[in-house]
Amino acid sequence: MTALYGTKIFLRRFEDRMSDAEIARLYEWSRDPELLRLSGGTVTELDLEEFREHVRGERLFGPTNRRMFLIFARENLELIGRLGIFALDWNRRDAELGIIIGERAYQNRGYGRDAVRTLLRHLFTSSSLNLIYLYTFAENKRAQHTFATVGFRVTAQGPRFTPDIGEFQSVKMELTRAEFLELELARAAPHTQ
Repeated sequence: MTALYGTKIFLRRFEDRMSDAEIARLYEWSRDPELLRLSGGTVTELDLEEFREHVRGERLFGPTNRRMFLIFARENLELIGRLGIFALDWNRRDAELGIIIGERAYQNRGYGRDAVRTLLRHLFTSSSLNLIYLYTFAENKRAQHTFATVGFRVTAQGPRFTPDIGEFQSVKMELTRAEFLELELARAAPHTQ
């Protein structure tokens, strides 16, 4: 089992074996309209057994243009969210980022920021990816602030269309390998007074 460790979290690959309890937790989040509204997802119409089979199939035979991870809190090993990259294009060397902190007790406490930073550190130091981008709803200022603290910058604003949601106002943010590594060096440098 491969894990990536941050300060507050660790990430486990989606492809690794999942317990029934972990799948049930993912199912709860996939049925939460408020949580999904902020992340751009739609409520699943599957029942728990269908969802379990879908997850197991995706885990083993899912698309190759994405990398998914489960987010666990380090202090108690609780599953608190998921994140990943989608639309992975090795020719352009870019991918789209998505994250959900499903457990509300862990929202607004730095877990999402640490998860994103941990994944980016892994991607930018172990692959040829050069650019990670994401979209948020224009009104989701909390997410935009979190992504900005990691180093993402706004590159576009305006209408966007997806088949699941339709048209909505979005903010596109991007971060390059060079930008991220420069920020990581600055974070690691000793602070002088």
